[in-house]
Amino acid sequence: MERYSRCHLGELPPHVFAVANECYRCLWKRHDNQCVLISGESGAGKTESTKLILKFLSVISQQSLELSLKEKTSCVEQAILESSPIMEAFGNAKTVYNNNSSRFGKFVQLHICQKGNIQGGRIVDYLPPQNRVVRQNPGERNYHIFYALLAGLEHEQREEFYLSVPENYHYLSQSGCIEDKTINDQESFREVITAMEVMQFSKEEVREVLRLLAGVLHLGNIEFITAGGAQVSFKTALGRSAELLGLDSAQLTDALTQRSMFLRGEEILTPLTVQQAEDSRDSLAMALYARCFEWVIKKINSRIKGKDDFKSIGILDIFGFENFEVNHFEQFNINYANEKLQEYFNKHIFSLEQLEYSREGLVWEDIDWIDNGECLDLIEKKLGLLALINEESHFPQATDSTLLEKLHNQHANNHFYVKPRVAVNHFGVKHYAGEVQYDVRGILEKNRDTFRDDLLNLLRESRFDFIYDLFEHVSSRNNQDTLKCGSKHRRPTVSSQFKDSLHSLMATLSSSNPFFVRCIKPNTQKVRFTAVLDGG
Repeated sequence: MERYSRCHLGELPPHVFAVANECYRCLWKRHDNQCVLISGESGAGKTESTKLILKFLSVISQQSLELSLKEKTSCVEQAILESSPIMEAFGNAKTVYNNNSSRFGKFVQLHICQKGNIQGGRIVDYLPPQNRVVRQNPGERNYHIFYALLAGLEHEQREEFYLSVPENYHYLSQSGCIEDKTINDQESFREVITAMEVMQFSKEEVREVLRLLAGVLHLGNIEFITAGGAQVSFKTALGRSAELLGLDSAQLTDALTQRSMFLRGEEILTPLTVQQAEDSRDSLAMALYARCFEWVIKKINSRIKGKDDFKSIGILDIFGFENFEVNHFEQFNINYANEKLQEYFNKHIFSLEQLEYSREGLVWEDIDWIDNGECLDLIEKKLGLLALINEESHFPQATDSTLLEKLHNQHANNHFYVKPRVAVNHFGVKHYAGEVQYDVRGILEKNRDTFRDDLLNLLRESRFDFIYDLFEHVSSRNNQDTLKCGSKHRRPTVSSQFKDSLHSLMATLSSSNPFFVRCIKPNTQKVRFTAVLDGG
């Protein structure tokens, strides 16, 4: 770090520290905000590169303070570095490609003062896929924090929260993958608790978060049978989750097994099928986890907040491009985000750079590059894939088959759309990184916001202030759930929220001067030293 901080870009071999150093220097050279975009496929090293850049900027920031060595500790810088174990525990998971895969986008903004030191920061998250809480692909795990909780809790708290081993929880055991030799869940738990203490989470707040996580695990174990509509088959899991979430058992049973609606001021109760009851249970678990994750980020931001009166450096660490044997709705959103970032990369590296060469009268050979604008049009323009998915999501009678039919009819002749000859449940997109086949099954269910108002109202009646506060300001569809729900009262779908947050991210990036770090995956074995790389 010392070496790279003293040299200009290009004077030493390429290194992530060289990029970080040049980015820092540009705050004064160019007098505008800077950002670093870290890209690459899943498992290529984006999260590790982010941590190295943060570490470098933290050190160079402290050097600018000109303090004695003993005093060279900045609370803000330490807090920003300590946020990593918490963010990774709640937002990362083991996937087929990567044992510590970021399942959300993270934009870390560092506010730097005129003298050069970090005086504050902010973390913005971009839609963690909530579905992982309730279901994972074979060979993958849920978020790290659940396994860490079970491995690291003291005996007394384990008993208080009725916790045992991961194999006993549906949300953790369904994928057939419980542990990984490269992950020490017990150590992870210690790191998270230590980091929370540094971030000034009170003991009571830490306890509230852990209790909520335990409540989510027990929720997943609630099973249903058909008896004139869905009925809870075993009361143990229901009683435990109700107790840990501060809910009344009878009210929780009612909310999971029947739907409450109002027609002309009168309440109508409709029994749910077993499948609908399971969807209610899962949507409750996803909502609890999502709101808890938001609360954790808010808490971190309140700790690292500081003056924002000069310039900022933003670092984007976002989920990498994915192409599994079976690709679902989650992969579609992730690859859409990567397609959008590739467009930004193309614009800056090819379009604007070559424009600059022309302005300066340089002689050079035009670089032939692939413009992915048409692929993005297919995804996000009027009557594009996103628009059709959202349109079908609003029709109660629509199915995955009717969606696929619409997609084929509308886009079969588009060069970037692939209508498979054989596969009956798939459609393909020719992305910048290659063709990906998506399984249409489950897309509509995952895209709809199944978190009903009666479930929201139930959580607002929790006797725990922590849970009540999490849902106090969540907007309901309508003041009351009605049979006739007009479009203006519709909750936004998952993909429309994702699109909005992605566009907001692109607006932030467009107002900054960008640097790019491209991570390249040396092998698919998830082990080091199996490929010789020039320059390390």
